[in-house]
Amino acid sequence: MNKNTNKNFFFLPGQLNQWEKFNKGNIEVWLASINKKDKFESINKYLNLNYHFNIKKIINILGDHFGIIIITKNSVFVATDLSRSYPIYWKNKNNKLYFSPQAHLLKDYNEQIKEEQLLAFRMSGYTTDNHTLWKKIYNMRSGSYLFYKKNSKLIIKKYFLYKPWQIKNKNIDFFKNNLKKEINKLFLNIIKEANGRTLIVPLSAGLDSRLIISGLKENNYNNVKCFTYGLKNNFEYKVAQKIAKKLEYDIEFVEITQKKARDFFNSKYFTNYLKLTNDGISVPTIHSLFAIHCLLKTNYIKKNDILINGNSGDFISGGHIPKNIKYSNKSSKSMIFSFNKVFDVHFLKHYSLWEAFINRNNRTIIKNILLKQLHENIPRKTRTIEYSLLEFLEFENRQTKHVINCQRVYDYYKLDWLLPLWNKSFIKFWQKVPLKYKLNQLLYKEVLSELDYGGVWTKDYYIKPYLTPRWLSFFKLFIKVFFIFLGKNKWHKFERRYFNYWTNIICDLSINSYLDTIKNKNGFRHAVSFLALKIEKLNLGKSWK
Repeated sequence: MNKNTNKNFFFLPGQLNQWEKFNKGNIEVWLASINKKDKFESINKYLNLNYHFNIKKIINILGDHFGIIIITKNSVFVATDLSRSYPIYWKNKNNKLYFSPQAHLLKDYNEQIKEEQLLAFRMSGYTTDNHTLWKKIYNMRSGSYLFYKKNSKLIIKKYFLYKPWQIKNKNIDFFKNNLKKEINKLFLNIIKEANGRTLIVPLSAGLDSRLIISGLKENNYNNVKCFTYGLKNNFEYKVAQKIAKKLEYDIEFVEITQKKARDFFNSKYFTNYLKLTNDGISVPTIHSLFAIHCLLKTNYIKKNDILINGNSGDFISGGHIPKNIKYSNKSSKSMIFSFNKVFDVHFLKHYSLWEAFINRNNRTIIKNILLKQLHENIPRKTRTIEYSLLEFLEFENRQTKHVINCQRVYDYYKLDWLLPLWNKSFIKFWQKVPLKYKLNQLLYKEVLSELDYGGVWTKDYYIKPYLTPRWLSFFKLFIKVFFIFLGKNKWHKFERRYFNYWTNIICDLSINSYLDTIKNKNGFRHAVSFLALKIEKLNLGKSWK
């Protein structure tokens, strides 16, 4: 266990490629970011024994994605960025503060479990608010800082709160013009941070990675390669290949089969990945894990390259706002009234990893902890809008915990990364956009179409999703006939249990054997359901199943 020599504050950095230590006299600085040395030099002049007066300056200078811990003999300062891209956990034990990027590294042998958070984890794959699985270990939320000076009060504050209810009532042309400016700023920032290094883009058929790669071409950044992965001849690969060819960028396809995935999930690499990325509040993400493993072996990706993905453009631009609710156009003084209208949709969307847990009692527990989170984070007299509560909760819980864990794949392989669609300027822009322009990603899609970077935004570069392997689609149609009178719900349950193992493009259900998958009678939703079991066992020694 790696500790500093300070008697009051301890940092356990873990084994991922995240944190680097710098010293200035008696001041110890731990930084997580790209270009760490440059970032340290940029804040150097603000580091002194009274540095807490320079908190805002330090945070602003560090930019979009960072984690920082500054330790002196009698004080400590800790901060996360707006998207919590480098997690930090903390614990007060015997009046000493302990910090780590992995919560489980802070737990004692007999650490008490927080039962309601364990339930939330089992049902969604992540905890809520500033909680971990353990009662006395806490999570530094997105856009927050902690400051403590010996013999003084511990200060924990949010310097940024995601407020999608604070909209601007402007016409669509206003937002289009400003979004185009924001996108232009993104690419200027990418090029500055990359500084000539090779950028590696995981390319799919979606909007976000297409924006990244076409925007780089538009800005004449040619040191770019991309890759895609999954079942042979899947539609994502077809679109990605077509886009890359048009933009004249190299693209590599990593074919995944159920056997290849199963072998990888049984390997020491995967076991080690789970151990090193297990953070104590969320299921690790396994998207692109196998592909990057293969591409490093073939030297297509090199250690000095920078990974750059499109997370989380779909969420921030409105793609996750449920469409099956009739929203009020007016803000409400009663947050509880607004939340009651939309809770069931949120619950079934985010807390349904296992059907076995969906019951009235658990619904009440989840509702209460989410209401508590709203009351503790949103000022009492704030006028909120129904959909904005859903966006706020997803941002603070799923997005900045589970989705941000996509970056841990890169950390595991000691690769630098950029996350441009979660830059703070971009986040602040989208929180002010009204529902009518965010629903169905209207504003986002229209602006991308108008910009038409690289000429890859026309109908020629869209393919209707199709099932892979193709032969299985005909067999599914044949079986589906027998469910005509049984209803959609029963068909979807049957489909998840018996077919999704073979049709999931990245074969992530191969984390189990097919036999174990179909024998499971607890109503799993997808691979994250089984990953949650593995992480619970890793943290607690056993799982509920």
